[in-house]
Amino acid sequence: MRPQVLIGASTGPGIAGLQAFLELRLGNCVLADLPFDRDEALGMMRFCREHEITIFLSELVYRGSTALLRPEKLQLPREEFWSRDELNAILAEAGEFYGGRMTIGEAGGVLYWPKDYLFRDRVGSYDALPPCDTMLQARESYLDYLRSFISFEREQLSDGPLLDVDSSLVFKYHAEAGIDVLCHEALPGDPHRMQAAIRGAARAYGKPWGTHIAMGWYGGVTVDELWLKRWKTSVWHCYLTGSEFIYPESGHLALTEHQTQRHLEARSPEMLTARRILREAYQFSLVHQRPAGGPRVSLGVLSGYGDGAPGLWNPWAWGQFHDEKWLAGPPERAWELLDGFHRREEWSTYTVQGERDWSGNPPYGQYDVVPIESDLPNLQRYGCLVLLGWNTMTEELYEKLKAYVQGGGHLILNLPHLRGDAVRGGEPQLLRDGDFSDLCGVKVTGWLETGVRGVKFIEHASLPGYRLPVADVGCDPRFMGNFTPATLELTTGRVLAGHDVLFGAEADQIAAQPVLVENRLGEGTVLLVTLLEYPADEAVIGLTRELLRVVSAGEQGDLRLLGSDRVRYAVYDLEDGAGQVIYLLNTDPDCSAPVRLWAEGRETAEFLVPANEFTVVYRFGAVVVMPLDRRVNLARCEQEGVGLELEFSSVISQEVGVENLGSQTVTVTLNGSATELPGGAVAHLALPRSVPDSAVGYEPDFALEPPYEGEIDARTAY
Repeated sequence: MRPQVLIGASTGPGIAGLQAFLELRLGNCVLADLPFDRDEALGMMRFCREHEITIFLSELVYRGSTALLRPEKLQLPREEFWSRDELNAILAEAGEFYGGRMTIGEAGGVLYWPKDYLFRDRVGSYDALPPCDTMLQARESYLDYLRSFISFEREQLSDGPLLDVDSSLVFKYHAEAGIDVLCHEALPGDPHRMQAAIRGAARAYGKPWGTHIAMGWYGGVTVDELWLKRWKTSVWHCYLTGSEFIYPESGHLALTEHQTQRHLEARSPEMLTARRILREAYQFSLVHQRPAGGPRVSLGVLSGYGDGAPGLWNPWAWGQFHDEKWLAGPPERAWELLDGFHRREEWSTYTVQGERDWSGNPPYGQYDVVPIESDLPNLQRYGCLVLLGWNTMTEELYEKLKAYVQGGGHLILNLPHLRGDAVRGGEPQLLRDGDFSDLCGVKVTGWLETGVRGVKFIEHASLPGYRLPVADVGCDPRFMGNFTPATLELTTGRVLAGHDVLFGAEADQIAAQPVLVENRLGEGTVLLVTLLEYPADEAVIGLTRELLRVVSAGEQGDLRLLGSDRVRYAVYDLEDGAGQVIYLLNTDPDCSAPVRLWAEGRETAEFLVPANEFTVVYRFGAVVVMPLDRRVNLARCEQEGVGLELEFSSVISQEVGVENLGSQTVTVTLNGSATELPGGAVAHLALPRSVPDSAVGYEPDFALEPPYEGEIDARTAY
């Protein structure tokens, strides 16, 4: 069985680079340059097929042009290159192990690079997009730009698969433009945000996806101990979040520090450690079968129609430099609010309520950035959708969101998300003249003057997990800002919060001055913030952060994590509903983290996730199983009554913690050895080394550098 996850690396030039990759045991996928020598190109493709290595190829043309590359970085006349049929025949030599080639590498740079990168009249550089007047014009301009390169390569050079490689939030546009495989260049941007964006786009458009880790360029200033720990965390974070292929761009064969010019040879201690980290992940991918389908995600952040925020570096929307109205504003800054999903609240935050504080991780540890262009079935995979950035609402999108809510979804949005225009800088022109009775239960009749006001919560939401800070209205207004309320006619909506400027007030007075309105529609619920400002506007950002915290806590599922906000986790469902596997990654480089799992109201005993480590936990109903060493795989699970039979393969003989969170005694059988486990009890069971027939990767010393006498050529594709 082929692994669900491919682990690999960039290789040195030609067949020699592939041979070194194989003998150094660096994985089962590679990124390589295609040599322009036919025999060597054919040899590389055959080598990968014979050794079952999936090969990805770097670009064949200069970025932003149709001029072909050569290894010497000189233009190659088109007539000296192979025909389309000849190139297809070469690529076909790899068979099913051809993964595709980069086609619009870093095309998102048109949106996130500095301005001066885009106004250089030379081959090998993308050009800036033409000046546009509206967000939707810029959207179409970017899509047309991408399609011009994609169609050239598909029609003139070879068939697919065609890949992007990008660091920004705009994967949905690459998928829409026709890219076959999505690839995230990790570390230039926030990895949580960008992994959520690529995964959300991949799910919406049905695309495979993976991560290209730019460790050599963006991993750190010097290759020190923290650099190596960051590299390790990067690999496991990619695995946890669902990447289908993972490899480093550079920094694993040899590396010259860009700032200090200190050169690290291939067999330096640092490079040996870097490759060991890679091998540990490769071994795990061979031993452990990650469940298909990706991690559970119930919370989606909608990427709105016309949103042109790249999410890093450049403070302009859509790379439009010709007018200051395009400077990043609240719609673009909204994406920074996502950082709050991964931060524990301060102990002094008085609005946190209940028995436990669920801040620090979103529901099931993950959220997706979901294209609003998705079809309804894809939207319905998420229990809750939140709009934060730019959105131009259309009748089609409006009806789709209405159907989503009617089917049981929870929708959180602000009035500017219901604008029907795409013009930056002006007052939103609301769709339907502001009549949102059928979705939000309100009609907008006008706007009050902008002024400093505060907010008071007067009613609880109908959603039981949403703990709004409802307090005596005779108190100081909170979440103060210079904001602009709408005047409303309520139809079916119910006011949960209103604005005020004084200490004393009556509840009916606050209800007549709405800020937050709830509307029940079918099986679902809409929460609408009825202000003119976007969620990340300085005037309302405190209120937005509070609502996002309430939403994240309220949407927590049947399996949760309690502990440090440096521990990331993901939940994957095992086949046939047998249970779940939970992956935990301690991103703290220095300190172990005590955590507990919460399952349907019951909590495990506290356990430690070691510093800079990745661990695996299984849950089968009320029984939680915690191997000491992660290199295990579930081979069989049978549950009948109060009996649970488990069979695991394991690289080493080890101890396994087993905890019964239920009230009834359970008989747990582990690889043939049975024990009775009373309700609430914890036991430690022996798991012997167990290797399936014909299995690979089970050598206990697999991660050690294999003997290799050849030269390690550190040149890689990028």
